Amino acid sequence: MLLLSLFFAGMFTPALSFSATGNGNGNGNNGAAQTVVIKSIAILPLENLTVDRVAAFIIKENIKTELKGKGWVFIVKDDLVEDFLAKRRIRYTGAITRLAVREMGKALGVDAVLVGSVNQYSGDNGKITVGIGLRLLSAVNGSILWSDNITYTGRDFEGFLGLGVVTSIDELTSMVVRDIVQGVADRFFIRDVASSPFEIERVIIHPTIGNREGRRNIRVKIVPIGEAPSEVSAVLGGEEIILTNVGGDEYEGSVSTPAEEGAYLLDIILTDKMMVPYVFEAAGSMVVDSIPPKIGVTVEHRVFASKKRGMVIFEPRLMTYDDIEGWRIEVKDGAGNVVRSERGFGGVPRKLAWKGEGDKYGYVPDGNYTMNLAVRDLAGNETVVSEAVRVKNAPPVVSVNVDVLDGMLFFSFSHAPEESLKKWRILISDREGNTLKSLAGDGGDIPNKVEYPIGPNVDMKSLRFTVFAEDTAGNTSELTKTLPSLFAKSVPFAKLREKSGFLEDF
Repeated sequence: MLLLSLFFAGMFTPALSFSATGNGNGNGNNGAAQTVVIKSIAILPLENLTVDRVAAFIIKENIKTELKGKGWVFIVKDDLVEDFLAKRRIRYTGAITRLAVREMGKALGVDAVLVGSVNQYSGDNGKITVGIGLRLLSAVNGSILWSDNITYTGRDFEGFLGLGVVTSIDELTSMVVRDIVQGVADRFFIRDVASSPFEIERVIIHPTIGNREGRRNIRVKIVPIGEAPSEVSAVLGGEEIILTNVGGDEYEGSVSTPAEEGAYLLDIILTDKMMVPYVFEAAGSMVVDSIPPKIGVTVEHRVFASKKRGMVIFEPRLMTYDDIEGWRIEVKDGAGNVVRSERGFGGVPRKLAWKGEGDKYGYVPDGNYTMNLAVRDLAGNETVVSEAVRVKNAPPVVSVNVDVLDGMLFFSFSHAPEESLKKWRILISDREGNTLKSLAGDGGDIPNKVEYPIGPNVDMKSLRFTVFAEDTAGNTSELTKTLPSLFAKSVPFAKLREKSGFLEDF
């Protein structure tokens, strides 16, 4: 899991301002230094990644309130922003180009543009979660001034004895917005590239979010204002690479993925024919995340009977704040063959139910199975959790043996280790059906032994023995035997008090 937190150093002063500097090569060709005071800001529609239709609107209104509290002079009206986006057919604001940001600055007269997304907004079952990500872009050159992601749950503020738990999603939303907006510095230092003979239309880093493995592909499209650049390079984490022209105004290359977790900003350098470099700082960003998501699982009805419409309920829960790309679940038999599978994209499903059906052949036979759930985040990290389940339609089998010693009958019981009993009942009765001894229990195993005293006048042939059992899948069995039938298979020690000798089983 990675919570992205990009920041730019700043000093706290009453006004928000930009200070332009040279490009670091000593010739000052990126324009004269000047101070641009932020007087206005345009807030683009937030990308809503949740199922709540009004989440983006609610959070946007909270952002307006917090920004005004920081001293922002003017926030452009929503209808003017929407009209600008409609005329330029911009539908996806999460990846707005630098050129569009600069155009918006001129068309709407703003100094900065705020874009972002609502990543989580949920209040189901009393578990509230709110998560948002924001980026502040300079309308002077389209660069990223500031970026942050924050996700809170109601229990993040739990104190001793559960005190302090936030139970209102409106209250939690206000806390998330307040804390993320507090991170906006009061002064940003940028380079004024307004006089540059080039502009960058878009920078694509693939994958934008990934783990440490491999390299990241970079694709840049530029807009030559006066001439085409003689060289285009990218700088990431101290490594500079020369990009190759792949046709027109597009350039490509790849850069090594940094080893450390975190967020990284990409600079683009465009060099003109006079070998003067123009640096576009923070033209793109990427995230290194190598920590797999953490998944917890609750399993209900681990043993079930498919013929009785039973099912196992698999309830996964995401225990980290990762954005999930996809998931898949596989049910394997004892030989490792996949008998049932399913997959999906986006968030982890709340519940998965398997009724014992296979992908091809109807219901699977009785036996032990393994359910494997794999969850993959946007960075490609995958976590697999496995749980053992059992399909059981056969009734429970209970074996009974009997011994006699010193006027006492000893009944012993046994069943297979995999038999998990829910209920059981033992009855000893006479020929007329009168109960002489009764034992019963809910859950657990049948006692290994049951003793029953026999007096000198007891008619052994009249005694009957009944065992009833119900397993956790709902299958039942009942065994009734006469006492002589139990003794009959114990020859030569099956003599009873009758002179007739042995009695045969039936």
